[in-house]
Amino acid sequence: MRMEKKIEIKSSPKRIYDILIDAEIITKWNPGVNEITEKKEGEEFFLKSSVGDILIVGWEQVENESATWHMKNSTMNSLGYVLQPKGDIVETTLWADLDNKKLAKGYEKVGELTLKALKNFVDFLEEGGNPKDFDKKKLIVSQ
Repeated sequence: MRMEKKIEIKSSPKRIYDILIDAEIITKWNPGVNEITEKKEGEEFFLKSSVGDILIVGWEQVENESATWHMKNSTMNSLGYVLQPKGDIVETTLWADLDNKKLAKGYEKVGELTLKALKNFVDFLEEGGNPKDFDKKKLIVSQ
């Protein structure tokens, strides 16, 4: 089963794409990711997340357009983002392929929260903020 959520972000596809593929800052903006460690150099990453532990075993990227990660030992088979420029905004789609249809509503809520956090982080950077100063919990609550 596929779950999709969308949000419009006033920024460039490049800025959003660069944030999405940067493993070093994902824990800074993504409320669902608590920790990330490289398991196999450049090949596998282990995430501690709000939806359980996830092993990323592969990915595909199209620069400034999309990013997809493939998982093992997760209720998701894969997860990705698609960036669609529309004037000075980017329609950002988060999608996930799920094994269990019963989990869809929960993942939809997590997806909405993740997209709001991404938008908040991009807005913060667009206003000249330093990524190290971003507080994902504070900005999510204020929305």
